[in-house]
Amino acid sequence: MFYFSLNTFNMSKKLSTTNRIKIGFAFAIVFLLVIATNRFDKKRFETVENSLTSVYEDRLVVKGYIYTLNNIFHNQEKMLIKHAEPYSINSYHSTVNSLLSSFEATRLTSEEKSTLRNLRDNFNKLTDLELKYVSAERDTLGASESDQIKTQISRIQRNLDQLANIQQTEGENMTRFAKQSLNTSSLMSNIEIILIILVGIVVQFIIFYK
Repeated sequence: MFYFSLNTFNMSKKLSTTNRIKIGFAFAIVFLLVIATNRFDKKRFETVENSLTSVYEDRLVVKGYIYTLNNIFHNQEKMLIKHAEPYSINSYHSTVNSLLSSFEATRLTSEEKSTLRNLRDNFNKLTDLELKYVSAERDTLGASESDQIKTQISRIQRNLDQLANIQQTEGENMTRFAKQSLNTSSLMSNIEIILIILVGIVVQFIIFYK
């Protein structure tokens, strides 16, 4: 043990200035490589985390909004078919507006923005039709008024179906992207280990090569 330490000390004394510089340079490369890989890993994991968070907040939660809205308009349609009296509107307008506002606050694709804008317009038109009925102070809807309201509800439901399809497509895309990022991260980690080993070999070569 003592002999090995003494031999190492003697060898270090024999190292030329050039070799010392090379060794310092090699260790600096290792140090910078470790820092760089750490930052790259952190960035990749943040990307994956953001993707998974977006899948939940912008897709799964939104699907809940769409499901609730579908139920609301389906119930209104059933009331029309059954000629339920009175035809209630005030009880659900605030709920729909709240859900649409929450939907609009999420991260939207260009297709979502366009479809959601059409949904909002169709709901406003439905609201106008319903308010006309309420202002008329009648207990029943005329055939023409009923058909107009049914048409608007059908348009709204088509908008909701389009939005539901977008959630599925975007959710699949985000999940695929997250998987690709994890696969890339795994590959890069293996490459980083190989690079560090190679740099270590180079350092050993510099130290022991005469």
